[in-house]
Amino acid sequence: MTLHKIPQKKQLKINIIPLIDIIFLMLVFFMLATNFTRNHEVSFLVNNKKQVTNQQNKDQLMILYLKDNKIFFKDKSIELSYLENKYFENWSSQNFDKIVILNDKKSSIQTLLTLMDLIRKNQIKNVNFSDEP
Repeated sequence: MTLHKIPQKKQLKINIIPLIDIIFLMLVFFMLATNFTRNHEVSFLVNNKKQVTNQQNKDQLMILYLKDNKIFFKDKSIELSYLENKYFENWSSQNFDKIVILNDKKSSIQTLLTLMDLIRKNQIKNVNFSDEP
């Protein structure tokens, strides 16, 4: 009587070393093929508050303070919609020559960008920026 040997199942092994090589090759390919561009930057000069207010009469300047994410005009908090409806929409009939935006360090950049967007929307071109001392 002969016993037949039953073949044992072969254990499969997964070799991941070639997979790692392929992943690194793909990484290098996509890094070389990607076009890296810088974001467009907006640069402007920041004047001192004293220099800006001494250049012209204060009556000809619309001075907007940005403080604690609020906009102040003539020492009163003002809403953007009111500012747009009362002053920006009929800018040519106003007595102001330019807008000076004074920004404190605690205000968010979003408040400044919203105000700048509103100014651009109403096509007001004479705008200066300053920081409070």
